[in-house]
Amino acid sequence: MSLKQLLDEQHSRLGELLALLEQEQSCLIKGKVDGEHLQQLAASKAALQQVLADTEHRRHQVQLRLGYEDNRAGARRASLDAGCAELWDQLCQRAEQVARANRRSGEILHLRMDQNRQILEQIHRLAQPSVYSANGRAPLQSPRLNASA
Repeated sequence: MSLKQLLDEQHSRLGELLALLEQEQSCLIKGKVDGEHLQQLAASKAALQQVLADTEHRRHQVQLRLGYEDNRAGARRASLDAGCAELWDQLCQRAEQVARANRRSGEILHLRMDQNRQILEQIHRLAQPSVYSANGRAPLQSPRLNASA
């Protein structure tokens, strides 16, 4: 497979990953999160990331086989020599978009987790009231069993 074909494939797959991340963000910001849909998105993302890793490995092998340095500068020179420098630049830009979208998804997920934790803590406090009030004093009436009942 040529370097251009590999770059085309990576660019396309990164576009698919970006779309999945955007779907994930939409799902996470809804009032009621669809857990099943999130699981499907996570599985799709994992599969796509594996395909991307495989494609990147093949691109890297082509770069080395052609005698270019084992770094980003070598990849840029290889793309220049293969006449696909513009595609390489687009790929790098798309990868940055994916990284930003992934960070956003992580931030939204952390916000949801914090919100859920706070709700659970509040439910716990309501279900098991403290022996002491907020000011650290015992309540005026202690909870006792009603023996007259």
